[in-house]
Amino acid sequence: MATTENDSDIIKWLSIANRYTRIALDRCLQPYRLNASLYYYILRLYEQPRLTQDKLISMTYLNPSNVTRAVNQLVDLGYVRKRQSKADKRIYELSLTKRGERIYPDILHLRQTVADDLLAKFPADQHDELVAAIRQVALQAVDNETVTDQD
Repeated sequence: MATTENDSDIIKWLSIANRYTRIALDRCLQPYRLNASLYYYILRLYEQPRLTQDKLISMTYLNPSNVTRAVNQLVDLGYVRKRQSKADKRIYELSLTKRGERIYPDILHLRQTVADDLLAKFPADQHDELVAAIRQVALQAVDNETVTDQD
């Protein structure tokens, strides 16, 4: 398939959107000593208590060492509890501490504010369609890389 100049611009614009979205999230999350790389784990652990670290790794599309490092940071900050499974000593179960549970609503609000700012110039009736298209692009990128890794 032939590409045009605009086709390769998607890489540039996704990169710029990601960078500046992370900057906005970092700024909002700073009072909690969190950043754009850490807040996601608090959301997932609130929604799925006692999640195993392996399951969290599969949900994030990230390298296991990155997830381990993030979880350890959250443990050190007092937001996450990490316990060895009683059933299988090789597995770690993760859950939020009371402190982690308390900041969940704040994090949801901050994330929504950043998302609202991103979508502010788009008509509200197009938000779902735009998000779905971006999701498809992201999932295609994951699929492409997963296929490449398996070759």
